[in-house]
Amino acid sequence: MRILHVITKLDVGGAQSIVAGLVGEQIKSGHSVSVATGVVWEDAAIHSVVEAQIEIIDGFVHQLQPALDWNAVGSLQRVMRRLHVDVVHTHSSKGGLLGRVAARRCGVPSVYTAHGWPFQSGAALSQRAQSFVGEFVGGRLGTEIVCVSEAERQLAERLRIGLAGHRHVVFNGIEDAEPVHRGLRDAANPFKLVTVARLESPKRTDVLIRAMGLLDGRFSLAVVGAGSQLADLRQLAAEMGVTERVSFAGQTTPQPFLAEADAFVLLSDYEGMPVTVLEAMRAGLPVVANRLNGVIESTGTSAGLLTELEPDSVAKVLQQLANDPKRCVAIGDAGRTRWAESFTTQQMADRYEMIYAKAISGHR
Repeated sequence: MRILHVITKLDVGGAQSIVAGLVGEQIKSGHSVSVATGVVWEDAAIHSVVEAQIEIIDGFVHQLQPALDWNAVGSLQRVMRRLHVDVVHTHSSKGGLLGRVAARRCGVPSVYTAHGWPFQSGAALSQRAQSFVGEFVGGRLGTEIVCVSEAERQLAERLRIGLAGHRHVVFNGIEDAEPVHRGLRDAANPFKLVTVARLESPKRTDVLIRAMGLLDGRFSLAVVGAGSQLADLRQLAAEMGVTERVSFAGQTTPQPFLAEADAFVLLSDYEGMPVTVLEAMRAGLPVVANRLNGVIESTGTSAGLLTELEPDSVAKVLQQLANDPKRCVAIGDAGRTRWAESFTTQQMADRYEMIYAKAISGHR
C-alpha cells in the first residue's frame, strides 16, 4: 500500500510521536510510506524513527494564511499524483483540512485523525469557533475520521462532524521501552514528581507549581518541556517559594526523568489522549491527572488517580499517594499492564490498516 501522511510540522509533540510510531510500524509491514510536512525540526523524535520519504511543502504552516494555504494545497496535490498514493492520512486541524482538500481534488481516499478536538470547552472562544468551522467542512471532504478516544467520537457524532458510519476510535499507541523496576519506598523518603508537557496552553503546569507550594519539603518536581510560559512559570515557582524543589529540564528525552520519578502528573484544560500519560504508564509510574475524558480512557480505574484542576485538590491527591507506597507500586504496575494490553504501536497500526482498507474499498 502507498500511504502519504500529512502533518503541518514534524516537531516534538504528541501527534508527531504518534505519526512516528505509526509510520515505523507501516514500513516494517512492507508499505511504501511518505510524510508531507512544512517544517522538520532537527531534534524531532520522528527524524530518528521514521525511514519514510519526507516531502517538504513550502508555505505549509500552522497558522491560517489563505494565500499560503492554497499554494500548499496545490503542492500536496502534486505530491499525491507523483507518488500515486492509495490513501492519504492527515493529522490535526490544519493539516487535516488542507490534506483532505488536496486528496478530494486528486480523487484519493483520505483518513483524518483528530488528535484532540480543538473546539472543546477549555479552549479560547475564538479558537473554538474557527476550528469548529474547519472541522465541520473537513468532515464533509474526507472519507474516514478517527478519534483518539470514545468520548471524542461521541462529541463528533453529536456535532455531526463527519458522516455516520465513517467515525472511528483508534487509541494512541507507543513503542515498548524498558519498564522501571521500583522497590517499595519508605513513606518518609523524598517523593519525586515529573511532568512532561509543552509549556503552552492548554497545559496547566501553573496549577501543579501552585500545588507544590502546598506540599512539604519531601516533594520535588521535574518539569520536562519548553514553551513561551517558561519565564512565567519560573517566576511563579519563586513566588510560591519552591524554586529549590522545582527544576526545569527544557526540551529533552523524558525517559531518564520518568526512571527517577515516583509519580507522573499531567494537568491540562483539555486533551485528546495524551501520549505522555501512556509513556508514564509504560514506565510503570502512577499517573495523577485532572478529570479529562482522554485521560480517563487511558488510565481506566486502576492506573491513575484523578483530581480537580485546583492546587489544593492536586496537593491532596499527591499527599495521599506519597503516604501509601504500596498503593503507589500497585497503580504503577496496573499502568504498565494496561499499556501492554491496549496502547502499543502494533495495535494502533493494525486498527489503522483496517480503516485504510475501508476507505479505499468505499472509494472505488
